[in-house]
Amino acid sequence: MSALIFIAIFGIIVLYLGFANNKAILAPVAIGGLLITMALSIKDWGVGSKYFHDMIMVDNFSIAFNVSMLIITTLIFLFGVNYYKRMEHHVAEQYALMIFALTGAFLMTSYSNLIMLFLGIEILSIPLYILAGGKKSSYRSNEASFKYFLLGSFSTAFFLFGIALVYGASSTFYLPEISTYIAQFNGHLPPMLMVGLLFILIGVSFKVAVAPFHFWSPDVYEGAPTLVTAFMATVVKTAGFAAFYRLLGIGLLPLPAALEKTLWVMTGLSLLVGNLAALKQSNFKRLLAYSAIVHTGFMLLAMLSQHDSAGSVLLYYTFVYSLATIPLFIIFIHMKRSAKGLEDLVIFRGLYKQKPWVAVFMTILLMSLAGLPPTSGFMAKYQVFTLAISQGYLAISIFAIIMAIIGVYYYFYVLREAFTDSDEPNPILIPFLNAALIIACGIAVVLLGLFTFTIPI
Repeated sequence: MSALIFIAIFGIIVLYLGFANNKAILAPVAIGGLLITMALSIKDWGVGSKYFHDMIMVDNFSIAFNVSMLIITTLIFLFGVNYYKRMEHHVAEQYALMIFALTGAFLMTSYSNLIMLFLGIEILSIPLYILAGGKKSSYRSNEASFKYFLLGSFSTAFFLFGIALVYGASSTFYLPEISTYIAQFNGHLPPMLMVGLLFILIGVSFKVAVAPFHFWSPDVYEGAPTLVTAFMATVVKTAGFAAFYRLLGIGLLPLPAALEKTLWVMTGLSLLVGNLAALKQSNFKRLLAYSAIVHTGFMLLAMLSQHDSAGSVLLYYTFVYSLATIPLFIIFIHMKRSAKGLEDLVIFRGLYKQKPWVAVFMTILLMSLAGLPPTSGFMAKYQVFTLAISQGYLAISIFAIIMAIIGVYYYFYVLREAFTDSDEPNPILIPFLNAALIIACGIAVVLLGLFTFTIPI
């Protein structure tokens, strides 16, 4: 709990640092605060405390996901050192808003009450609506912010209506009590409760871009500033799946048949729609957006298995996925700058000839997203498939494997451009810190594939 209180206060401190008009101190101070928060989180490992009339439950599950998000946010802030050099104003606000969003993410990993889940989602979402429109002079950024806000408001309405219906049926907001109430019906739930649970699933599914509630994702990924897109693709997705898993694990397991079939369909749609749409993309950010929808399907498959180890598999998957995604955005932003603002895949042409080491690490990172050995992305998918098949989900697992094979094509389409010579190559300048991030993440992606970790949560 001390970590949650500290990061909420720390966000305000970073916000007021903007009055100093010194951009150089923002990233070191922000990263220092994240490291302190990480230490406070780890201190609570194994304690298992409850707060605010058991509305918040700080356990190993929440701590593990919080530390994972803190590590990824630290990498993003290191990326921000160079990214925000070109921004003259409102840099402190950018860092502060991401820290506030992280505060909401902490609530989403540790709630045991639906009201606290709602507060966590809103505290996470409202800063993101602002961050998505961070480029005030950009039409695409304003459009992304408006679309995200509008569709996010609709999803919030569904979510709140679902909470109201569930409370009307069960007379409680607490997940353990809702689970006890559901159990007495032996899978034959009252219509009010069933509709309420479906609406809650819709609200949570929107946040993690599960098909068919994914339509906002490509436009927002494309229009938002690249660093914000990286934050949304990694930290926000991790928080969303942690909340999703806690909702199922504490409140809904064993899943009623109707909800299980709904998740089954959503998993298949995410894998199919994401892959088919990604095959036709020429914009790199939109490609990663549809790729993220496919990865959402794999993560849903892990949750669908309803196994005790699904939480550990989900933690590993979200972490290694984030490690591969952030350096790809770093490479992309420098290629975009060298191509004078273009975002099409053609900007990677000639990369190997100019910067061979960048092309090599880009290959490793894309191999991880594609799920090819010896990267951690392969081990993450292997764990998901093993878990799902062991629980009897053979058909959807075979379908997921086929979708994973199809996904290799559009990742290697990017690599084809990188290893193709360019007639008029543009100079590519990558600062030392960003180069170090690319190398560190690339090495970590391989090492975590060779030495996988399992944290019992």
